[in-house]
Amino acid sequence: MPESRANNLVLQYKLLPAEDVPKAYKIEITEYPEDEAASLENLVYRQEAAPQLFLGCYTTATGMKAGTGTGTGTGAEQVLQGDILVGYIVSTLSSDLHLTHASMSTHDPKGTSVCIHSVCVARAYQRRGIASAMMKEYLDHLRRLNNNNNNNSSIDNNNNSNSVNNSNPPTSALPTVRLERVLLIAHKELISLYTGVGFELVGKSEVEHGPDPWFEMTCTL
Repeated sequence: MPESRANNLVLQYKLLPAEDVPKAYKIEITEYPEDEAASLENLVYRQEAAPQLFLGCYTTATGMKAGTGTGTGTGAEQVLQGDILVGYIVSTLSSDLHLTHASMSTHDPKGTSVCIHSVCVARAYQRRGIASAMMKEYLDHLRRLNNNNNNNSSIDNNNNSNSVNNSNPPTSALPTVRLERVLLIAHKELISLYTGVGFELVGKSEVEHGPDPWFEMTCTL
């Protein structure tokens, strides 16, 4: 499972399994305005239709377990409590050269444009560079998919330490064509975040989703 660090926080990446979609939805509705947040049904659809494009970012929680109380100190010991979903990126494929409103609820398995619909970090973990770290890992993940699209995904269990860990998406869900570009729309204040990881500004988007204007950005794979 790939790892990175953001403000000394160890991050691990894996394809988001179906059982974690409700966790992603909880983050989605907390961090996006009501008129911009995806529905649970949309997130479930995206995970089912394109599981290889739903990347989860996790960190490991620790806590204290009471010890025997013998000897010096409290006798407590630090123990692992499990993985916490701190953020995610979710996309579908499209044959269009621009991100459209229709792409938000569809997935074209033969599409060459990766349309990112959500880049979301839980509030407790924001302002630590996690969004940038996730985007860099996501772009690397897409490039690995391109390098392994001859019936082999970079997302497998072949002990490849440079691959995203997964829950074994079906072969039919994997891209069958070379992915050419990544598209997203962002509000003005987030443009610098995406240019910082390799995106270019295309211009104002025609998508109307909420009251504020969106700007389309693209990154060539």
